[in-house]
Amino acid sequence: MGDIHTKASPLRWQRRHGLLGGGAALLGSCAVVAAVAIGSGAASAATGAAAQGRANDSASLHASSSGCRSGATRITFWAWAPGYNQIVSAFNSSHPGICVTMDDVGIANVEYTKIASALKANSGAPDVAEVEYLELPSLIATKSVVNLVPYGIDSYRSDFVPSAWAAVSQGSGVYAMPGDIGPMGFYYDSSLLSKHHITPPSTWSQFKSDAARLHGADSSAYLSDFDPDDVEWLLAMMQAYGAFPFAYNGGRNVTIDFTGSKEMAFAKYWDGLVAAHDVNTVPDFSNTFWTDLDNGTDASWLMAAWGPGYMAPNMKKTVGDWRAAPIPQASSRANVEGSWGGSTAAVITGTKDPKQAATFAEYFFGSLKAWKLHADKVGQAFPAYKPLLDSSSFKASKIPLSGSSEPQQVFAKEAAAITIAKWPPIMQYVLTEGGDAFAGVLKGSETMTSAFQSFQKQLSSYASSEGLTVQT
Repeated sequence: MGDIHTKASPLRWQRRHGLLGGGAALLGSCAVVAAVAIGSGAASAATGAAAQGRANDSASLHASSSGCRSGATRITFWAWAPGYNQIVSAFNSSHPGICVTMDDVGIANVEYTKIASALKANSGAPDVAEVEYLELPSLIATKSVVNLVPYGIDSYRSDFVPSAWAAVSQGSGVYAMPGDIGPMGFYYDSSLLSKHHITPPSTWSQFKSDAARLHGADSSAYLSDFDPDDVEWLLAMMQAYGAFPFAYNGGRNVTIDFTGSKEMAFAKYWDGLVAAHDVNTVPDFSNTFWTDLDNGTDASWLMAAWGPGYMAPNMKKTVGDWRAAPIPQASSRANVEGSWGGSTAAVITGTKDPKQAATFAEYFFGSLKAWKLHADKVGQAFPAYKPLLDSSSFKASKIPLSGSSEPQQVFAKEAAAITIAKWPPIMQYVLTEGGDAFAGVLKGSETMTSAFQSFQKQLSSYASSEGLTVQT
């Protein structure tokens, strides 16, 4: 295949990975709130906190290697998420024979491009890198990451939810240590729904009826917002609907299917809600979006477990009213779930010390000590790691936004139901072009159905030009 690291703009990546960093203190006393540093964007308040958090982290990145013993194996780790340097320091303290230095060389695509350039030059690549689940197949396809099975990674399989383990596996190989995830849920303003005598919808049919009922009773109010221009959110929603459009198991064959029966049913469902004006259609993470959630315009957000972390700095009137419920299903007997976001720790091809690099990657996302730091008020990652995910303390954690309720009880249960997503090795292109592909839906110039049909042709053409054989 050709160059798979194409034109994802820095602005898009900065929006998708607006890190909370130092702004985490705004969440109050909850040490394990579900808010991972991944999303489609951030309002100005969250963005400001993100910048400060990244600056604070950057100041201590190289300090993580201080105090290492003479003769220790030196490992370089590239990553951008807040709090990671704390885990590096903890590892160095407990593994005196290995010394890890962390560098933040740029968020997501910036880092991936530098990895590709370093591998091409055969110089300067890290030993280990933070890699998103959706990007990992691209790095596997270019032989940029190491199969960790020879270094014992399979012994961790039972510690992770199945969807996360499947996301780092291809054939008999396992190419990264899975990290955080973003199970989707229905996060709602309990006071607003109670006012209209509406309970959280358990099915998509009920969601549609409730949306019409709420907007009919109050023309200024909506059950939720719909923003297909946020492509990662859209794909997570499709996954939760049982309509994930991709399948890939390595090699040259890839499935791209935005026009299958389930995918078209998903498109027509939302076309109907948009045409009836029964859902709001403002860009998520915008100032208007936050205002609508806080002033009674939007009654819910269909979002990932980390969403409250972005809401907290922007909510004033409704603090304490927000509750979590499972995402609606096709039927009352269904149990389908999507996930939005998540990163892994991958060992990069060419490292001189693969065993030691694997040891670090396995500790970084595969130990309870590390996960207590990942999920604290700085890192705020939602775990795919079951020893923490299944713990009573994690499930019982509270946040001011949700009052006395325990939202993690819902999200932890949803995590176990996430359906497996086999990302194709063209996700940079998908995310870059997807915004334009669905912009017309919000403008009212096209439907989701027509946008899906056009995007199918566009992605199929691109994948073919990259040497892939497209199946539907």
